[in-house]
Amino acid sequence: MKIEGFLTDEAILAELGGRLAQRRLELQLTQEMLAEQAGVSKRTVERIEAGATAQMSTLIRMLRALELLDRLETLAPETGAL
Repeated sequence: MKIEGFLTDEAILAELGGRLAQRRLELQLTQEMLAEQAGVSKRTVERIEAGATAQMSTLIRMLRALELLDRLETLAPETGAL
């Protein structure tokens, strides 16, 4: 599913959670392994993959462990000097 403006917040969270789960599987990580690498609980990984909300710091930790942290540059690129 393409993430677009007409989707509900819940639908976007579910899509993001699914994408993170797919990346975890591509890296052949269990939820427990990802949790350990990210410094979060396994339950937190389960909740995020299921589409629950999370703190930004938790998402950053998971993105780092999933080797996706550099993608944040696309999400929020640096702006020019004032």
